[in-house]
Amino acid sequence: MNKTTEKAFVVAKILESTSAAWFFGTYILFLQGLGIDLLSASLLNSIFMGLSSVLDPFTGNLGDRIGQKRIYLFGLLMWSLSHIVYWMSGGFWGCAVAEIIGAVGLASRSEALESWLRNHSTEEKTHKAMAQGAYYGRLATIPTAILGGIIGARWGLEWPWLISGVTGIMAMVMIGIWLKDIPEKPIDHVATSSDLQIWNIAKDAWKDPILRRTFIFTALMVACFQPFNMFWPVIFRDATGQAQWLGSMWIGIALASALGSKLAEKWVINSKGLAVIVLSIGIPMLLTPIRGSWIIMLLIPFVIHEIGRSMWLPILWSYTNRRISNHIRTSVNSLRSSAGTTGAVLGLLVSGALTKLITPTQVWGVSAVVLILVAYWVYGWNHDV
Repeated sequence: MNKTTEKAFVVAKILESTSAAWFFGTYILFLQGLGIDLLSASLLNSIFMGLSSVLDPFTGNLGDRIGQKRIYLFGLLMWSLSHIVYWMSGGFWGCAVAEIIGAVGLASRSEALESWLRNHSTEEKTHKAMAQGAYYGRLATIPTAILGGIIGARWGLEWPWLISGVTGIMAMVMIGIWLKDIPEKPIDHVATSSDLQIWNIAKDAWKDPILRRTFIFTALMVACFQPFNMFWPVIFRDATGQAQWLGSMWIGIALASALGSKLAEKWVINSKGLAVIVLSIGIPMLLTPIRGSWIIMLLIPFVIHEIGRSMWLPILWSYTNRRISNHIRTSVNSLRSSAGTTGAVLGLLVSGALTKLITPTQVWGVSAVVLILVAYWVYGWNHDV
Protein backbone atom coordinates (compact mmCIF):
# COMPACT_ATOMS: atom_id res chain seq x y z
CA MET A 1 0.00 0.00 0.00
CA ASN A 2 2.78 2.43 0.86
CA LYS A 3 4.20 2.40 -2.66
CA THR A 4 0.75 3.04 -4.16
CA THR A 5 0.04 5.84 -1.68
CA GLU A 6 3.34 7.59 -2.34
CA LYS A 7 2.92 7.31 -6.10
CA ALA A 8 -0.60 8.72 -5.84
CA PHE A 9 0.71 11.67 -3.83
CA VAL A 10 3.37 12.52 -6.43
CA VAL A 11 0.86 12.32 -9.31
CA ALA A 12 -1.61 14.53 -7.41
CA LYS A 13 1.06 17.17 -6.78
CA ILE A 14 2.08 17.19 -10.44
CA LEU A 15 -1.52 17.75 -11.57
CA GLU A 16 -2.10 20.40 -8.90
CA SER A 17 1.06 22.32 -9.80
CA THR A 18 0.55 22.19 -13.55
CA SER A 19 -2.95 23.65 -13.48
CA ALA A 20 -1.97 26.51 -11.15
CA ALA A 21 1.03 27.80 -13.11
CA TRP A 22 -0.72 29.66 -15.94
CA PHE A 23 -0.74 33.03 -14.15
CA PHE A 24 2.57 32.75 -12.27
CA GLY A 25 4.33 35.32 -14.43
CA THR A 26 1.37 37.66 -14.92
CA TYR A 27 -0.39 37.97 -11.54
CA ILE A 28 0.94 41.34 -10.41
CA LEU A 29 0.90 42.70 -13.98
CA PHE A 30 -2.79 41.80 -14.23
CA LEU A 31 -3.50 43.76 -11.05
CA GLN A 32 -1.53 46.75 -12.30
CA GLY A 33 -3.51 46.60 -15.53
CA LEU A 34 -6.64 47.13 -13.43
CA GLY A 35 -5.10 50.26 -11.89
CA ILE A 36 -3.98 48.57 -8.66
CA ASP A 37 -0.58 49.78 -7.40
CA LEU A 38 1.92 47.70 -5.42
CA LEU A 39 0.63 48.83 -2.03
CA SER A 40 -2.98 48.08 -3.00
CA ALA A 41 -1.89 44.74 -4.46
CA SER A 42 -0.22 43.91 -1.16
CA LEU A 43 -3.39 44.88 0.71
CA LEU A 44 -5.40 42.69 -1.65
CA ASN A 45 -3.12 39.73 -1.10
CA SER A 46 -3.32 40.41 2.64
CA ILE A 47 -7.06 39.68 2.46
CA PHE A 48 -6.21 36.30 0.98
CA MET A 49 -3.47 35.49 3.46
CA GLY A 50 -5.34 36.84 6.48
CA LEU A 51 -8.49 34.82 5.84
CA SER A 52 -6.45 31.73 5.03
CA SER A 53 -4.60 32.14 8.32
CA VAL A 54 -7.88 32.27 10.26
CA LEU A 55 -9.45 29.33 8.43
CA ASP A 56 -6.41 27.05 8.22
CA PRO A 57 -6.57 25.51 11.72
CA PHE A 58 -10.30 24.83 11.37
CA THR A 59 -10.10 23.27 7.91
CA GLY A 60 -7.14 21.20 9.08
CA ASN A 61 -9.11 20.04 12.09
CA LEU A 62 -12.04 19.24 9.81
CA GLY A 63 -9.69 17.12 7.71
CA ASP A 64 -8.77 15.07 10.79
CA ARG A 65 -12.48 14.56 11.46
CA ILE A 66 -13.93 13.82 8.00
CA GLY A 67 -10.86 12.77 6.06
CA GLN A 68 -7.90 14.57 4.54
CA LYS A 69 -8.66 13.52 0.97
CA ARG A 70 -12.13 15.04 1.11
CA ILE A 71 -10.98 18.39 2.45
CA TYR A 72 -8.09 18.43 -0.05
CA LEU A 73 -10.37 17.91 -3.05
CA PHE A 74 -12.78 20.57 -1.79
CA GLY A 75 -9.82 22.92 -1.48
CA LEU A 76 -8.78 22.25 -5.07
CA LEU A 77 -12.30 23.05 -6.25
CA MET A 78 -12.49 26.37 -4.41
CA TRP A 79 -8.96 27.29 -5.50
CA SER A 80 -9.91 26.74 -9.14
CA LEU A 81 -13.18 28.65 -8.84
CA SER A 82 -11.29 31.64 -7.45
CA HIS A 83 -9.27 31.81 -10.67
CA ILE A 84 -12.45 31.91 -12.74
CA VAL A 85 -13.72 34.77 -10.57
CA TYR A 86 -10.41 36.57 -11.16
CA TRP A 87 -10.99 36.19 -14.91
CA MET A 88 -14.34 37.96 -14.45
CA SER A 89 -12.95 40.72 -12.21
CA GLY A 90 -12.77 44.33 -13.35
CA GLY A 91 -11.33 46.05 -10.30
CA PHE A 92 -10.15 45.83 -6.71
CA TRP A 93 -13.36 44.48 -5.18
CA GLY A 94 -13.87 41.81 -7.79
CA CYS A 95 -10.33 40.67 -7.11
CA ALA A 96 -11.07 40.74 -3.37
CA VAL A 97 -13.97 38.30 -3.88
CA ALA A 98 -11.65 36.01 -5.83
CA GLU A 99 -9.06 36.22 -3.05
CA ILE A 100 -11.67 35.28 -0.43
CA ILE A 101 -12.73 32.20 -2.39
CA GLY A 102 -9.09 31.34 -2.99
CA ALA A 103 -8.35 31.63 0.73
CA VAL A 104 -11.00 29.01 1.48
CA GLY A 105 -9.39 26.79 -1.13
CA LEU A 106 -5.85 27.28 0.14
CA ALA A 107 -6.81 26.73 3.77
CA SER A 108 -8.71 23.55 2.86
CA ARG A 109 -5.98 21.92 0.80
CA SER A 110 -3.09 23.18 2.94
CA GLU A 111 -1.23 20.30 4.62
CA ALA A 112 -4.12 17.89 3.95
CA LEU A 113 -2.57 15.53 1.40
CA GLU A 114 0.85 15.69 3.07
CA SER A 115 -0.70 14.66 6.40
CA TRP A 116 -2.68 11.91 4.66
CA LEU A 117 0.55 10.58 3.17
CA ARG A 118 2.43 10.66 6.48
CA ASN A 119 -0.38 8.77 8.21
CA HIS A 120 0.11 5.95 5.70
CA SER A 121 3.88 5.88 5.50
CA THR A 122 7.18 6.24 7.33
CA GLU A 123 9.05 9.52 7.79
CA GLU A 124 11.72 8.52 5.28
CA LYS A 125 9.27 7.49 2.57
CA THR A 126 7.05 10.52 3.18
CA HIS A 127 10.02 12.89 2.98
CA LYS A 128 11.15 11.29 -0.28
CA ALA A 129 7.66 11.41 -1.82
CA MET A 130 7.20 15.07 -0.85
CA ALA A 131 10.55 15.95 -2.40
CA GLN A 132 9.67 14.04 -5.57
CA GLY A 133 6.25 15.68 -5.75
CA ALA A 134 7.84 19.11 -5.50
CA TYR A 135 10.57 18.18 -8.03
CA TYR A 136 8.28 16.87 -10.75
CA GLY A 137 5.60 19.42 -9.92
CA ARG A 138 8.02 22.30 -10.51
CA LEU A 139 9.18 20.86 -13.81
CA ALA A 140 5.56 20.43 -14.89
CA THR A 141 4.87 24.14 -14.35
CA ILE A 142 7.39 25.25 -16.98
CA PRO A 143 5.25 24.86 -20.12
CA THR A 144 2.08 26.26 -18.57
CA ALA A 145 3.86 29.28 -17.06
CA ILE A 146 5.51 30.07 -20.40
CA LEU A 147 2.26 29.69 -22.32
CA GLY A 148 0.43 31.75 -19.70
CA GLY A 149 2.92 34.59 -20.11
CA ILE A 150 2.62 34.54 -23.91
CA ILE A 151 -1.19 34.31 -23.86
CA GLY A 152 -1.43 37.11 -21.29
CA ALA A 153 0.86 39.43 -23.27
CA ARG A 154 -0.81 38.80 -26.63
CA TRP A 155 -4.50 38.32 -25.87
CA GLY A 156 -5.04 39.77 -22.40
CA LEU A 157 -3.79 39.17 -18.88
CA GLU A 158 -7.18 37.86 -17.78
CA TRP A 159 -7.04 34.72 -19.95
CA PRO A 160 -4.43 32.80 -17.93
CA TRP A 161 -6.85 32.97 -15.00
CA LEU A 162 -9.65 31.28 -16.93
CA ILE A 163 -7.36 28.58 -18.28
CA SER A 164 -6.00 27.94 -14.78
CA GLY A 165 -9.50 27.67 -13.32
CA VAL A 166 -10.76 25.23 -15.95
CA THR A 167 -7.66 23.03 -15.89
CA GLY A 168 -7.71 23.12 -12.08
CA ILE A 169 -11.22 21.65 -12.01
CA MET A 170 -10.11 19.00 -14.50
CA ALA A 171 -7.10 18.21 -12.29
CA MET A 172 -9.36 17.92 -9.23
CA VAL A 173 -11.53 15.33 -10.99
CA MET A 174 -8.49 13.35 -12.15
CA ILE A 175 -6.92 13.42 -8.68
CA GLY A 176 -10.20 12.31 -7.10
CA ILE A 177 -10.34 9.31 -9.43
CA TRP A 178 -6.66 8.52 -8.82
CA LEU A 179 -7.05 8.59 -5.02
CA LYS A 180 -10.44 6.89 -4.90
CA ASP A 181 -9.27 3.37 -4.02
CA ILE A 182 -6.81 4.40 -1.30
CA PRO A 183 -8.33 4.66 2.21
CA GLU A 184 -8.42 7.90 4.16
CA LYS A 185 -6.21 6.77 7.01
CA PRO A 186 -5.18 3.61 8.87
CA ILE A 187 -7.31 2.76 11.90
CA ASP A 188 -4.64 2.84 14.60
CA HIS A 189 -6.09 5.29 17.11
CA VAL A 190 -9.58 6.05 18.37
CA ALA A 191 -9.64 9.73 19.26
CA THR A 192 -11.99 11.20 21.83
CA SER A 193 -13.94 14.37 21.14
CA SER A 194 -11.62 16.40 23.38
CA ASP A 195 -8.59 15.06 21.49
CA LEU A 196 -9.88 16.71 18.33
CA GLN A 197 -10.81 20.12 19.76
CA ILE A 198 -8.70 22.60 17.83
CA TRP A 199 -8.26 24.88 20.84
CA ASN A 200 -6.85 22.03 22.93
CA ILE A 201 -4.58 20.98 20.07
CA ALA A 202 -3.31 24.54 19.63
CA LYS A 203 -2.66 24.97 23.35
CA ASP A 204 -0.72 21.70 23.60
CA ALA A 205 1.29 22.48 20.46
CA TRP A 206 2.30 25.91 21.76
CA LYS A 207 3.48 24.36 25.03
CA ASP A 208 5.90 22.16 23.08
CA PRO A 209 9.10 24.26 22.72
CA ILE A 210 10.11 22.64 19.44
CA LEU A 211 6.71 23.05 17.81
CA ARG A 212 6.45 26.62 19.13
CA ARG A 213 9.74 27.68 17.60
CA THR A 214 8.85 26.07 14.26
CA PHE A 215 5.64 28.13 14.23
CA ILE A 216 7.62 31.34 14.82
CA PHE A 217 10.25 30.31 12.28
CA THR A 218 7.60 29.64 9.63
CA ALA A 219 5.99 33.05 10.19
CA LEU A 220 9.33 34.85 9.83
CA MET A 221 10.32 32.93 6.70
CA VAL A 222 7.05 33.49 4.88
CA ALA A 223 7.00 37.18 5.85
CA CYS A 224 10.42 37.64 4.26
CA PHE A 225 9.36 35.85 1.07
CA GLN A 226 6.45 38.16 0.27
CA PRO A 227 8.40 40.94 -1.49
CA PHE A 228 10.18 38.28 -3.56
CA ASN A 229 6.81 36.82 -4.58
CA MET A 230 5.06 40.10 -5.27
CA PHE A 231 7.73 42.24 -6.92
CA TRP A 232 9.71 39.97 -9.23
CA PRO A 233 7.49 40.43 -12.33
CA VAL A 234 7.59 44.22 -11.95
CA ILE A 235 11.33 44.33 -11.27
CA PHE A 236 12.25 42.14 -14.22
CA ARG A 237 9.75 43.82 -16.54
CA ASP A 238 11.25 47.21 -15.71
CA ALA A 239 14.80 45.88 -15.99
CA THR A 240 14.27 44.26 -19.40
CA GLY A 241 11.52 46.43 -20.87
CA GLN A 242 9.67 43.25 -21.89
CA ALA A 243 6.53 41.74 -20.35
CA GLN A 244 5.87 39.06 -22.96
CA TRP A 245 8.65 36.75 -21.88
CA LEU A 246 8.19 36.96 -18.14
CA GLY A 247 6.62 33.52 -18.29
CA SER A 248 9.88 32.26 -19.77
CA MET A 249 11.68 33.35 -16.61
CA TRP A 250 9.77 30.58 -14.92
CA ILE A 251 12.13 28.12 -16.64
CA GLY A 252 15.01 29.26 -14.46
CA ILE A 253 12.83 29.52 -11.38
CA ALA A 254 11.30 26.08 -11.87
CA LEU A 255 14.62 24.39 -12.64
CA ALA A 256 16.21 25.95 -9.56
CA SER A 257 13.24 24.88 -7.45
CA ALA A 258 13.39 21.36 -8.88
CA LEU A 259 17.09 21.19 -7.99
CA GLY A 260 16.30 22.33 -4.46
CA SER A 261 13.62 19.67 -4.12
CA LYS A 262 16.09 17.02 -5.25
CA LEU A 263 18.67 18.26 -2.72
CA ALA A 264 16.03 18.28 0.04
CA GLU A 265 15.46 14.58 -0.53
CA LYS A 266 18.92 13.83 0.94
CA TRP A 267 19.44 16.89 3.17
CA VAL A 268 20.08 16.49 6.89
CA ILE A 269 16.89 16.98 8.92
CA ASN A 270 17.93 19.15 11.87
CA SER A 271 18.23 22.80 12.88
CA LYS A 272 21.77 23.20 11.54
CA GLY A 273 20.63 21.99 8.14
CA LEU A 274 17.76 24.47 8.25
CA ALA A 275 20.11 27.33 9.12
CA VAL A 276 22.32 26.62 6.11
CA ILE A 277 19.27 26.61 3.84
CA VAL A 278 18.09 29.97 5.18
CA LEU A 279 21.53 31.47 4.54
CA SER A 280 21.43 30.13 0.98
CA ILE A 281 18.26 32.19 0.47
CA GLY A 282 19.28 35.38 2.24
CA ILE A 283 22.84 35.86 0.99
CA PRO A 284 22.04 35.84 -2.77
CA MET A 285 19.11 38.22 -2.32
CA LEU A 286 21.35 40.60 -0.36
CA LEU A 287 23.21 41.21 -3.64
CA THR A 288 20.19 42.31 -5.68
CA PRO A 289 20.00 45.97 -4.54
CA ILE A 290 23.63 46.59 -5.63
CA ARG A 291 23.41 45.14 -9.15
CA GLY A 292 23.83 48.52 -10.89
CA SER A 293 22.79 48.30 -14.54
CA TRP A 294 23.72 44.62 -14.95
CA ILE A 295 20.56 42.56 -15.35
CA ILE A 296 22.57 39.36 -14.91
CA MET A 297 23.48 40.45 -11.36
CA LEU A 298 19.77 40.58 -10.63
CA LEU A 299 18.80 37.37 -12.39
CA ILE A 300 21.48 35.02 -11.03
CA PRO A 301 20.92 35.73 -7.29
CA PHE A 302 17.16 35.51 -7.76
CA VAL A 303 17.39 32.10 -9.42
CA ILE A 304 19.90 30.83 -6.83
CA HIS A 305 17.67 31.82 -3.92
CA GLU A 306 14.90 29.65 -5.37
CA ILE A 307 17.00 26.55 -4.65
CA GLY A 308 16.87 27.17 -0.91
CA ARG A 309 13.24 28.23 -1.02
CA SER A 310 12.23 24.81 -2.30
CA MET A 311 14.32 23.06 0.37
CA TRP A 312 13.36 24.65 3.67
CA LEU A 313 9.72 23.56 3.91
CA PRO A 314 10.22 19.80 3.25
CA ILE A 315 13.02 19.75 5.82
CA LEU A 316 10.94 21.68 8.36
CA TRP A 317 7.92 19.45 7.67
CA SER A 318 9.82 16.25 8.45
CA TYR A 319 11.53 17.93 11.41
CA THR A 320 8.16 18.94 12.87
CA ASN A 321 6.10 15.84 12.11
CA ARG A 322 8.28 13.59 14.25
CA ARG A 323 6.39 15.06 17.21
CA ILE A 324 2.82 14.82 15.85
CA SER A 325 0.36 11.95 16.33
CA ASN A 326 -1.58 10.64 13.34
CA HIS A 327 -5.03 11.58 14.61
CA ILE A 328 -4.15 15.30 14.96
CA ARG A 329 -1.53 15.57 12.22
CA THR A 330 -3.50 17.78 9.83
CA SER A 331 -4.60 20.05 12.69
CA VAL A 332 -1.07 20.71 13.94
CA ASN A 333 0.35 21.10 10.44
CA SER A 334 -2.43 23.55 9.65
CA LEU A 335 -1.57 25.55 12.76
CA ARG A 336 1.98 25.88 11.46
CA SER A 337 0.64 26.78 8.03
CA SER A 338 -1.57 29.40 9.68
CA ALA A 339 1.51 30.87 11.34
CA GLY A 340 3.02 31.13 7.88
CA THR A 341 0.06 32.95 6.37
CA THR A 342 -0.03 35.28 9.37
CA GLY A 343 3.59 36.08 8.62
CA ALA A 344 2.65 36.59 4.99
CA VAL A 345 0.12 39.27 5.93
CA LEU A 346 2.77 41.09 7.94
CA GLY A 347 5.28 40.75 5.11
CA LEU A 348 2.84 42.02 2.51
CA LEU A 349 1.81 45.07 4.52
CA VAL A 350 5.35 46.03 5.50
CA SER A 351 6.84 45.45 2.05
CA GLY A 352 3.98 47.28 0.35
CA ALA A 353 4.44 50.27 2.66
CA LEU A 354 8.20 50.24 2.10
CA THR A 355 7.71 50.66 -1.66
CA LYS A 356 6.51 54.19 -0.88
CA LEU A 357 9.92 54.92 0.65
CA ILE A 358 12.46 52.75 -1.18
CA THR A 359 12.67 50.75 -4.41
CA PRO A 360 11.37 47.16 -4.67
CA THR A 361 14.92 45.79 -4.99
CA GLN A 362 15.89 47.62 -1.82
CA VAL A 363 12.93 45.97 -0.10
CA TRP A 364 14.42 42.66 -1.24
CA GLY A 365 17.64 43.67 0.51
CA VAL A 366 15.78 44.35 3.76
CA SER A 367 14.18 40.90 3.61
CA ALA A 368 17.57 39.34 2.93
CA VAL A 369 19.05 40.91 6.07
CA VAL A 370 16.17 39.57 8.17
CA LEU A 371 16.67 36.09 6.69
CA ILE A 372 20.35 36.11 7.62
CA LEU A 373 19.41 37.04 11.20
CA VAL A 374 16.84 34.22 11.24
CA ALA A 375 19.54 31.77 10.11
CA TYR A 376 21.73 32.85 13.03
CA TRP A 377 18.81 32.26 15.43
CA VAL A 378 18.04 28.82 14.00
CA TYR A 379 21.69 27.75 14.12
CA GLY A 380 21.67 28.52 17.84
CA TRP A 381 18.80 26.16 18.65
CA ASN A 382 20.33 24.00 21.35
CA HIS A 383 18.48 20.73 20.79
CA ASP A 384 16.70 18.87 18.04
CA VAL A 385 13.84 16.44 17.81
